[in-house]
Amino acid sequence: MSPRRRRHQSPLPRVLAALAILVVVLGLGWFWFQSRGEPEPTPPPVEETQPPVAEPGDTLPDVPPLDLPELSASDEFIRQMVSRLSEHPQLAAWLATDELVHRFVRVVVDLAGGSNPAANVSHMRPEADFSVRESEGRIYMSEASHERYDLLAATFASLDPEGTVRLYRQLRPLIDEAYAEMGIPDRSFHEMLEMAIENLLMVQPRDEPLELELVEGIYEYADPDLESLGGAEKALLRVGPENTRRIQEHLRVLRSEMEH
Repeated sequence: MSPRRRRHQSPLPRVLAALAILVVVLGLGWFWFQSRGEPEPTPPPVEETQPPVAEPGDTLPDVPPLDLPELSASDEFIRQMVSRLSEHPQLAAWLATDELVHRFVRVVVDLAGGSNPAANVSHMRPEADFSVRESEGRIYMSEASHERYDLLAATFASLDPEGTVRLYRQLRPLIDEAYAEMGIPDRSFHEMLEMAIENLLMVQPRDEPLELELVEGIYEYADPDLESLGGAEKALLRVGPENTRRIQEHLRVLRSEMEH
């Protein structure tokens, strides 16, 4: 059995960390699935190095400890625990895959760096295809494309904030173990989470129609300022302004819960 040590961290990182486990494990990776014609991402190579050392003052409030399984055999345990956070039926479907903790950690790292984490959440692909509409010779993202993410926003908003924060703290040893396996130098996991969440909360919802252009078989934003945005920002633009507001509102509720 590998050792299970309770890790501790300061208030701000634990706020961001608790939010990220919701966003990533339970649905945010869904945002990144490609528009029609967009190629599958190629995962970058991982540099082998020593895991980062915990920072001084890394403290968490006391929470009842869980008898955690080995990381390699944790999927069913994670499903049972996370399924208690919401009665929404979609949640169970999202959890019906393997390597849940590893997927979570890899997607957080991708979000923090602005990369496309679609390879780690292929089971969350929306059933409807990305679609566009044309008007006066111009191409725009359709309302139907935004509506593909209504289910995601509703499921995310249904999650119990207090229970989610508590569960994150209890699962932290497994998350830290999975992150250490990635061998990322000079950056702790909570720093990755901070960057990932910041990328989401800084996005300004766009109510106006988003014009697109087809470039070598891939839809890109016609506005160069939008096309130059990072991956997280583009993802939230794709889900539509109402879904973006709903997701960000619940993120702020969770952040407030963490500050109590």
